[in-house]
Amino acid sequence: MDLYGRLFASALYPAWESGLRRRPTLRRLRYLEETQWRPLDELRALQTAKLTRLLRHAHDNVPYYRRWFQAAGLAPGDIRDADDLTRLPILGRDEARSTVEERTATAGAKIDVRKSTSGTMGRPLVFGYESESEHWRQAMKLRGYAWAGYRPGQRSLHYWGAGPPAPKGSSDSLKARLQKLKTRADRALRREHYLDCGRRGAAEMNAVVDAIRRDRPEVILCYSQAGADLARHVIEHKLRDWDTIPVLCGAERLYPSDRAALEQAFGPAVFETYGCREVMLIGSECAAHDGLHLSMETLLTEVVVREADGSVRAAQPGELGEVLITDLTNYAIPFIRYSNGDLAIAGKPDPCSCGRTLPRLGSVEGRVTETLVDGSGARVNGLVFNVVIAHLAHAIRQFQVVQHKDRAVTLRVVPTDTFDDKIEATLRATWERYLTGVPVRLELAQDIPVSASGKRQVVVVER
Repeated sequence: MDLYGRLFASALYPAWESGLRRRPTLRRLRYLEETQWRPLDELRALQTAKLTRLLRHAHDNVPYYRRWFQAAGLAPGDIRDADDLTRLPILGRDEARSTVEERTATAGAKIDVRKSTSGTMGRPLVFGYESESEHWRQAMKLRGYAWAGYRPGQRSLHYWGAGPPAPKGSSDSLKARLQKLKTRADRALRREHYLDCGRRGAAEMNAVVDAIRRDRPEVILCYSQAGADLARHVIEHKLRDWDTIPVLCGAERLYPSDRAALEQAFGPAVFETYGCREVMLIGSECAAHDGLHLSMETLLTEVVVREADGSVRAAQPGELGEVLITDLTNYAIPFIRYSNGDLAIAGKPDPCSCGRTLPRLGSVEGRVTETLVDGSGARVNGLVFNVVIAHLAHAIRQFQVVQHKDRAVTLRVVPTDTFDDKIEATLRATWERYLTGVPVRLELAQDIPVSASGKRQVVVVER
């Protein structure tokens, strides 16, 4: 880190965060930097104590959860540890969306921060939390990012979504203009350079390469698929003329082929992060690159399997399951056993070679909504195409599977020069095996556009 970076990290940032704003973020960070090395039994005891306080608060002050306990015939004291959580129901995303008012605390906490997710079908999930939760979220992000070598004040390039553009002919209000100026000044002081990943044509990616050469970022933060597209552009046109730049990926699944491309374009320091807007950082990859360490001091993360008889059990190590999150710091609108729609592989129980005792996720595999159905209505994992096409990477640059409302499927493929009849036959055999009774159309395309948020959806199910 250069002189300005050291000055920012040691003086400017603490003076602003801890002094002028009087926020405890850096104290929380120091605590988390210490707890990551504690014995696992001690961490579990700490987590259980926080869970007990949250459940007591939810029972006493949140109407929705009080009814939960009453319907289950339980009292907060009956949930003695994380294993006992299975006695409580799962909060689905649709239910979370429709019960915001009922899940809002009537006492014991107030909403200081309000946010919403982009949602599906145009229906956002509105939520909120108190300032103390925000401080923990920011501290946890700083700890996880530090494992990749990132520190506040470093030159950083953020290849990220830019949000919706302003309509033609519109003008910002004075308040909006002042907020933009404030944001630009803040980013300039932090040396954060943001570039929109929404369009990924050659010209746009060349502009990113120009920014890398001009600004010499010490770290790149990106949407996983945006970073992978950029890496392949760098490789294809032989543009790399820089040493290793650590890359922090998030917001989307990082596939093995994407990691390989990023390592070739930017060096071996590629790190995956996992989070969601409702709770922020859930897991982060350390330098061992063997799973994602969970943010267990602030979240209780479960990976569960729903059986055919309706029962729910914990996933075994290496088994794919549904992610459930309990936010241990949000008392204003609690999320308890919240199913955020993600699928993940349960991590190994053995300690990580990095020495941290925090449990791990094996990997994040996809969304619950990324599930197709065959002609009989049976569910088909959308990841079957990912597995097959991983072996056809030489012939397929990009792909997208879209299942329409009538169950017909369109498989869009951006082919390379080696795409031929044999590759097409392999794809046909795949859908004939897994999508019996469903008409499938193969569509060869020059590009597959990203969504308005800047993300590319690999599997789309119209509803």
